[in-house]
Amino acid sequence: MRLIRLRLPIQIVFVAILAVILGAAVWTTVQTTSSVKAADSEQNGSTGILTDVITTTVYMPLVSNDYQLLAKRIGYSAITYPITRYPTIRNLSAGWYLDWGVQTAPIRPGGIEYAQMIRVHQKLACGDWTNANRSACPYAQPLDYNYAPSQAAIEAIARANPGNLWYIGNEMDRVDWLVCEEYDASGNCPSGKLKSAGQDEMLPQTYARAYHDLYTIVKNADPTARIGIGGVIQATPLRLQYLTIIWDTYKTLYGQDMPVDVWNVHNFVLREEKNGFGAEIPPGLPGNPTTGLYIGNDCTHTDPATFDKQIRDFRQWMKARGQQEKPLTVNEYGILFAHIPSAPNNNNGKCKINFGDETVVNNFMLWSFDYFLNTKDCALGYTADDCRLVQRWLWFALDSTYQDANGQLVSGLNKYASLFNGTTLEMTKAGKLFQQFAQANLDGLNEP
Repeated sequence: MRLIRLRLPIQIVFVAILAVILGAAVWTTVQTTSSVKAADSEQNGSTGILTDVITTTVYMPLVSNDYQLLAKRIGYSAITYPITRYPTIRNLSAGWYLDWGVQTAPIRPGGIEYAQMIRVHQKLACGDWTNANRSACPYAQPLDYNYAPSQAAIEAIARANPGNLWYIGNEMDRVDWLVCEEYDASGNCPSGKLKSAGQDEMLPQTYARAYHDLYTIVKNADPTARIGIGGVIQATPLRLQYLTIIWDTYKTLYGQDMPVDVWNVHNFVLREEKNGFGAEIPPGLPGNPTTGLYIGNDCTHTDPATFDKQIRDFRQWMKARGQQEKPLTVNEYGILFAHIPSAPNNNNGKCKINFGDETVVNNFMLWSFDYFLNTKDCALGYTADDCRLVQRWLWFALDSTYQDANGQLVSGLNKYASLFNGTTLEMTKAGKLFQQFAQANLDGLNEP
């Protein structure tokens, strides 16, 4: 065989040099083939003519125009989609987010991860998705559930996004409630202005069935998908009892432990009182309790000891069921209150926190970030992650605050907890502190 000197096209050489200079981390290959064409081609019926073929593989960095080093553990829940409506969204360096729904082609600036969420609800006899009046609109019989999107949509999305993180439901422990669409000048709700709202209310026994069915749908479409349980509002005794019924029902129905790839909980601290504001009472509990924790002391809302206890109690619940060596996410938490507690909710006058103070919000947010990143306990935590109690978390919220015609901040919740102003599209003080924490702790904020 004759030796042939191969001349690479100048375009390939130039691209290779440029790619090395840009220094991307992912590599690809370019193959060039040079052949010596025989005097007689096969078309002309010649055989036995030697044709020399040399294939050279050039290894070059694959340059990504949207590559960014992200803090993978930390993220946010986004009320408005797409998140790219905020011009400086990438500056947060957040590693993941959700918007309480699903997306076939989620927006992922900088490579941020999008978590899918299937919404569920107990099926109601009146046909509504949510309805707070259980007398007029009871649970349908036999007990069943609704879910969204459809099975076909879930399967298509799962196939299009292999390896995605999926959550099945959101706050199934929260019963539906009434909200006023418009208040009058006296601050009262006029007749006809009350409407039902809700999360994913569901009896624990029904949720066990829903989880099994939806888990199976997703995994059949994408065996690499990671499935997480929907988050209960907080890890209190009532809500851990709710989870225990789910766990036990699943094992009774299907003869095995509930297959959970990623455990998940919310870590709000809200009063548990029937027909009261806050977390209410989970549906389907034995004895129909009417009260739980945190009644009469709103200062627990940001209390570090209470915050820590709930996480440890959830981890203990996991350990008792052989689930310690599973990752735990907190996919929603933050400050919802915006008032100065008064009687009877101020712990007999001892609770003096002003939740409407921007400094209070910012200090709690930064404290919580440090807590999640650095709190470790090998008796409870995930040993593959250096015994951390929590692996990933999402701050509520990216954009729950807007600006009125007079330039005043408005929000249905705490106006200082938002990372971006939904009207001006500018980053808030909380957003800048989020950004600073993420960028200052990039090494520690990456997954194990």
